[in-house]
This record gives sequence, structure tokens and C-alpha cells, in this order.
Amino acid sequence: MLLMFPFLVFSQSDKKIIKTYGGIPTSNENMLWEENNTPNEKYVGVIQFDSTISQSEVIEAFMVTFQPLQDANIMTKQMRTNNAIGGIASAMNGDYNSFASTGDADSRRQNQINNSWTVQFIDGVRLSRFYYNISVRVKNGRYKLTVIPSGTSGYANDFIQTEWSQMFKNGEIKSIYSKYYDQMKIKLAYTIDQWINNVDEHLKNNDGDW
Repeated sequence: MLLMFPFLVFSQSDKKIIKTYGGIPTSNENMLWEENNTPNEKYVGVIQFDSTISQSEVIEAFMVTFQPLQDANIMTKQMRTNNAIGGIASAMNGDYNSFASTGDADSRRQNQINNSWTVQFIDGVRLSRFYYNISVRVKNGRYKLTVIPSGTSGYANDFIQTEWSQMFKNGEIKSIYSKYYDQMKIKLAYTIDQWINNVDEHLKNNDGDW
């Protein structure tokens, strides 16, 4: 409910943000911000699924739906192209290690164990790119999705220019970033809701026939 108020304000004052989403912004009821509005904030949720589905199938569903979702939600064609190339190169090289903290596309990795996965995700609002470290852990018919903002950069830069902690001063977001900060949170909530729905659809429809 809290996420809808900023959206109503932006929808009246800035029509461009609606275009960015490709749909009406939504948030998943299971996801909440912890340590909200601080340098240590993170977006966390625990979602239940059919317990007959194996842990590895859930992780696979997140991996399969990751790249198309990221490409669709980064705001410009150039950004989608750059990121798609990075993802393909990583897959071809068999890079399944932990994500790189700097966000460099050449060193961005993915990691799969039986019940967990970590990846760096890039999302966009206008000419700003926001970087997130995402982890998925599966246990006893539930998975925990944790999204930790790690930094931001400008147009077409595939590396973090500003660490997340640098965006705050005296416990408040700096004015230079406030223009995009609330928009970023609405966009992230929408993107994660899409991802959870895509994972759910994949688990329901995947019959194992390759």
C-alpha cells in the first residue's frame, strides 16, 4: 500500500515513468523493505510454493527467467544490448561464481548451488541505472528472495559509479539522487513482482520436456 502513494504522485506529474514500466506498477504482497531509507536497506520476501517441486527446479526457474526480465526492464535499447552480450558471454564461459561487487559486465557472475543462487541485476529509471545484488535461497517449500541495492550509474555505463552508501548523508538521501530514488523503488517493486510471477508460471508449465 505504501508503494502506491508515490506512484499516484508521479503518474500526475511525470507521464514518462509509466512508459518505463510497460504496465501498471505493482508490488508483491510478500516483499517488504527492511531498514528502509537507509544505506543498509534491502527488499526481502519469503514465498511459498508447491512442496513437491524440488529446490533445484525453483533455482532453475529463477535462472531461466532472469535474463529476459532484465533485458526487458532496462530502459534503452543500448542498455539491453550491452547487458545481453554480458549475460551470453558469462553463460558461454560457464561462469557460475558469486556476483562482482563492482558491477563490471566482464566480471559479473552467477552462482548455482542446490538450494541457492546469487546474481547481479541491473534496472533502470530514465537515464539512471540501479544495481542490485540478488540472492535466492530455497528451503522446505519456501524460497527467500533478497534484493540489496549496491549502487547506481548514468546512461550506458555498465559499472557502478556511485556506491549505495554514498547516496546518503546524515541518514537521508542526498538531494541530487532524490529525483530518482522513489521512482527506483516503485520500479524495483514492479520488476520483482514480474519476476516472481514469471517464476511461478515457469514452475507450473514446465513439464520437463526439452
